[in-house]
Amino acid sequence: MKVLYLANFPQADQAWERWKTGQKRESPEHGLWGATHLHNYGIETDLLPYEKYTALKKISRFLKLGDIDLQFRAFLALSKYDLVYSSSQTGTLFLAFLRAIGILRKPVVVKLERPFNVNFLTKIILPLFARGHDKILCLSSRVENQLHDEFGIPKSKLALLDWGPDLPSYDEEKQGQSAEMNPPIIISAGNISRDYNSLAEAVRNLNCSVHIYCSKSSAPTIDNLPEQVKCQYKHPTATTALTWQDLVMKYEKSYAVAIPLEIPESRVDNTPLYGLTSLLDAMAMGKAVIMTYHRQVNIDVVKEGIGLWVEPGDVKGWEKAIAYLLDHPEETEQMGKRALQLAKEKYNLDTFSSQLAVALKSTIKQ
Repeated sequence: MKVLYLANFPQADQAWERWKTGQKRESPEHGLWGATHLHNYGIETDLLPYEKYTALKKISRFLKLGDIDLQFRAFLALSKYDLVYSSSQTGTLFLAFLRAIGILRKPVVVKLERPFNVNFLTKIILPLFARGHDKILCLSSRVENQLHDEFGIPKSKLALLDWGPDLPSYDEEKQGQSAEMNPPIIISAGNISRDYNSLAEAVRNLNCSVHIYCSKSSAPTIDNLPEQVKCQYKHPTATTALTWQDLVMKYEKSYAVAIPLEIPESRVDNTPLYGLTSLLDAMAMGKAVIMTYHRQVNIDVVKEGIGLWVEPGDVKGWEKAIAYLLDHPEETEQMGKRALQLAKEKYNLDTFSSQLAVALKSTIKQ
């Protein structure tokens, strides 16, 4: 079986080449969504290079059918493959259209991360979306259930996958450093839909240090930023505040990880899976987590005993949660150990890749 993989970000080309040639990682392999591990299940995989026809990239912004450059080249190359797999929910819209009208004969598989508002328009669009895809990969049970219950998409077209970190990548970067305790450091990293204002305000009267690594646009904006809050949003050689390797080192010396998310009341039921990458980072590093309650995330940090939830925008809730971890260091350490064990047992790249392989193989008619 041979699969053509489409990635929706230019850094995938370099990451793929580094993996193929055995070079040192610059990022964990779970960022390639299982494509690097499919060979373990008898599936040969090729990554289609991100860009070739610049004009088609520009046209894509107007057509709203995903990356036409990638999809056009995929269509021309598919005679050599059994199916096409995209890790972007908009990455196969044009191919799905061709599949729906019978022009494209090869299966199309896509990963879907977010739920949708249920309205007249989505009641029309989502069934059409499903018609052009042979399998829709869901990372959230709420998304899977919504697609079936609200939009009538057959269960046979859906697959629920447990995305998780590539644990060996983290093991290679760990330096064996202990967490700094004077004062304890809370790490928070991420750029999209972050509520750093609530986090910063919450620690104003607490004995801890909070280190935030983010983009300039997501940095906290409150007046009189507490002195124990350090914010970094520019790195001289990286597109993010820190290289991934440096972030791993920061996590290793941290007391716990905070994931404050901006989730407006109007988006409680359809917020994408923001913060999931940070949660997986924390689990891979064996750190306790405090996270804004996110209904779409399958990992319940409280039920699993790996952390605490805080309601969206609840400054007092953040203050109380952080204070609890600071007052209970032994329990915090145990939360971190359970987080790492949960990653080893269930939420890891090997598990995700095996589930992905089953889903891909199910689309091929015997």
